[in-house]
Amino acid sequence: MEQNLENKEWMKEAALLASLRVSNSFSVPEGYFDDLSERINVGVYAEQLRSVNSGLAVPDGYFDNLRSDILAKTVQEQKAPKHKIVRLWHSNLLKYASAACFILVAGTGYYFNQQRNVQPVNTPEMATEQMLFDIDEQVIIDHIEETASAQPIVNADDAAMENYILSNYSQSDLVTDL
Repeated sequence: MEQNLENKEWMKEAALLASLRVSNSFSVPEGYFDDLSERINVGVYAEQLRSVNSGLAVPDGYFDNLRSDILAKTVQEQKAPKHKIVRLWHSNLLKYASAACFILVAGTGYYFNQQRNVQPVNTPEMATEQMLFDIDEQVIIDHIEETASAQPIVNADDAAMENYILSNYSQSDLVTDL
């Protein structure tokens, strides 16, 4: 209780201070402490790099001799002996021999292609082949009965069919199909 009295006394003496809004000025952004240790380690590492200064140092007089070093290297490369160029078609004999080989291979391929007598497959002719007549009638009947029994039988009255047609097809579809 004594503490409340002390708090109210200063409010009377400093009315302007008491009228200010009470807020915490010591706030940090959200997630600040989540990566704080990583940011501290990166800062320490960067400071160590700045103090060592080894990554950014160049030898003394490097830029004084740089121009002469570049010129010396480029002039030496220009004086280097050129490579010997060997032409692929250095003689007429090689040209004619390769042309003869090409003609020989092309002629052989053409000859064997003409020897192969391939008849195109005609589907109407296949229908009349004897192998279709060798199928037993009972096998065909059994197959038809199996496929007919596998299909579901739908019993729908006329009203349900009419509703289905009207809801799934437009008038132009119905007119064109008539």
